[in-house]
Amino acid sequence: MNVQNSERVREHAAAAWAEILDGTRPSDSDSFFQEGGTSLKALRLCARLGSLLGYKVPVKVLLKHSTFADFVTALEETAG
Repeated sequence: MNVQNSERVREHAAAAWAEILDGTRPSDSDSFFQEGGTSLKALRLCARLGSLLGYKVPVKVLLKHSTFADFVTALEETAG
């Protein structure tokens, strides 16, 4: 994945994360579930992010990689 696409994934992920958790943009160490995420919010985040990125984002990616930095890295690998 090139730098421009990587930045696009990170930007959309941060925006969707903040939107779903009704909060500020995440730092790399923020954990989705420790910041108030639930399984329903995880589904909503992945659906929202999928619509922003134009491809399906399986919820298992967030369940396995719940910190923001790990989630973005996994998204980049999924899209790559």
